[in-house]
Amino acid sequence: MEPQIRHYDISRFEVSPSWAEKAVVFLAITCFIFGFRWIIESLLHLKHQPVIETLIMPVVIGAWCAFTSFKGGSITIGQDFVEGRTLVGRWTFKKRIGREQIKAISENRRGLKIVDRGGFARMLGFVFVPASLLKYQEIRSELALWAPVKVKS
Repeated sequence: MEPQIRHYDISRFEVSPSWAEKAVVFLAITCFIFGFRWIIESLLHLKHQPVIETLIMPVVIGAWCAFTSFKGGSITIGQDFVEGRTLVGRWTFKKRIGREQIKAISENRRGLKIVDRGGFARMLGFVFVPASLLKYQEIRSELALWAPVKVKS
């Protein structure tokens, strides 16, 4: 590794959503998929399936997203990028944001969220730095040089 690149590991215990947050994720995903499917069927003038059959897929996907265990991840910071890797189940999700692509950095009690898109599209990916990370203040001060950090309650 080059000296300019720093790598930080995130253990599974540093980021663990509460049961209330898991319930919100479950309901949000289930309602979104159910509503989206219902709207598409209406727009295309398709016959609606029975509600129970229509709910099976959204409930399964919502439960998987809300209750699949987070197994860890990492943050990598280079001279001109920040990259987050998240291990969920057997999958690794990777998001790399270049220094010039950063739209906003926000901070709350859980940590920093670095986004490269605005509006609704920001849900498509962001890099999260948990506040429980040992070198959190060092990471925060470096990223604050790249873009202003907006503190949220």
